[in-house]
This record gives sequence, C-alpha cells and structure tokens, in this order.
Amino acid sequence: MNIIDLQKRFSTQRKCEDFLRSKRWPKGVTCPRCGTAHPYWISTRRIWRCKACSYEFSVTTGTIFHRSRTPLQKWYVAIWLMVTSKKGISAKQLERSLGVTYKTAWRMAMQIRKAMRPGYGFEDKLAGIVEADDTYVGGKRSGGKRGRGAPGKEIVVGMMERGGTVVAQVVQNLSAETLRPLLDTYVSINAELLCTDEHKGFKKAAEGFPHKTVCHAKTFVNGNVHTMGVESFWSLLKRAIIGVYHRVSAKYLQAYLNEFVFRYNNRHNEDIFELVLASV
Repeated sequence: MNIIDLQKRFSTQRKCEDFLRSKRWPKGVTCPRCGTAHPYWISTRRIWRCKACSYEFSVTTGTIFHRSRTPLQKWYVAIWLMVTSKKGISAKQLERSLGVTYKTAWRMAMQIRKAMRPGYGFEDKLAGIVEADDTYVGGKRSGGKRGRGAPGKEIVVGMMERGGTVVAQVVQNLSAETLRPLLDTYVSINAELLCTDEHKGFKKAAEGFPHKTVCHAKTFVNGNVHTMGVESFWSLLKRAIIGVYHRVSAKYLQAYLNEFVFRYNNRHNEDIFELVLASV
C-alpha cells in the first residue's frame, strides 16, 4: 500500500475509526475495563457503555490515540511514514508533512514507537547461527577522546539470527553478569553456533553455548564465524542517527532501538502498517 492508497482508504475519520475497531476487536467489541462483550452503542456521542460496569469508552480509549486532538487520518499517515522509511523519519519532517506543531509531531512519533514493539517473543528464541555484538551510540563528536571510550556514549548489545530477526538492548556494561541473562532470554541453548568477537565478557557469558569467536584485530570473517549481519544493523542505525535524528538521548535510546528492531524484523511483511494498528 502506497501513500496514495492510504489516503484513499482512510479519507475520513469514520473510516479510520471503523478500521481501528476491526483491529482492536476482531471478534466483537468488549469493555476494556471488565471484558464484557456487546456493550451499548451510543450513536449521538460515538461511544459504547458497558452493560456490566457502566464504563463508557470509544474506539481510541486505551490506545496511543486516546484524548488526542489530531485526526486519525494524520496519525495513520505518521504511522505509514515511520514503518516505510528504512532509516526512520524525524519529528521535524513529520511536522512539515502533517501540518502539526513540532511538539505534537514529537509526541506522535514517541507514541507510535510504543506500538512498534519488537515482537520477537520469548517462545521463538534465536536459533541456527546466532551473532552477538556490541556497539556504542552517542557521545560528543567534537574535541576530547573519540571512539569507544568517549564520554556520554551508551552501550548497546545486539543478537541476530543469521538471515532472520534481531534483538537490541541498551546495557550498563559488557560484563558476563550483564550479558548472560540476555543470552538466556533471547538465544536458544540448542542454537547451532553463537558467534561473537573476542571480548572477554562474551567469552564468559557464552559458557554452555556452542560458541566461537572472531578476532577483529586480525580478521572480520573466519569461515562462517563472523558478526557481519548484526554489524550491518548497527550501520543502518548509526547512519539514521547521524543523518535523520542527528542525536538521540540516552533516555529515549531504547525506544528508537525498538523502532529499528521492529522495522527490520518486519522488513518483508507487507502488512506492517496493519501490524502497528493492531498493537496500539
């Protein structure tokens, strides 16, 4: 679906509401407070009232659109722009594209990121050949020390099933005590191979996994042992931060990571727009 199709399909607020209702309650409307089905519809106010608890709610109650004065048509365009832009879209560009204030555009983008949940799921741990790597994001770009030791940089750990999905998490350090819970949560103990660099934290944390390392001081690829896949994800993320966002604060870095993970993991999903709508 391109942006012209989007605007034709959701040309009115009513069409947007009807579509959102079908995604929220595919089996029929239920009360978001108590779960009772078949509430009363009050057409003059376009809300429902629950027969059991008398709770009144609309189609946007409890969603990222709740109490927003911005029309759903603009919300839908913002979602489409965010899920189809490979490197994301800045709040300033949303401001210009939607005709809203910068404050509204920034809030909309952050709310949409909440709906762009990674969705890798604990039941589907990374398997096959898994790559794990770390990178540093942020910091001051002028003067002083540069690189990994530069002040203000945040540490991010990524794990990727080769040719498949990726996980990215902000961490405080690269100790084995920090890395081991991440491996246990996201990587199957029956994985064919776990590839990392020679960092001692990974070496200790990967005990029990079929683990091999590649020494980046000498080479980047040793047969099928490499971390090139997850490093390509880092490259995409960093190019976006530099070229689109220019800077991401530590406070919101995980939200941006979730956005990039969601978009990357659903890069072949033609229904990615509807997937976000189902998660709002």
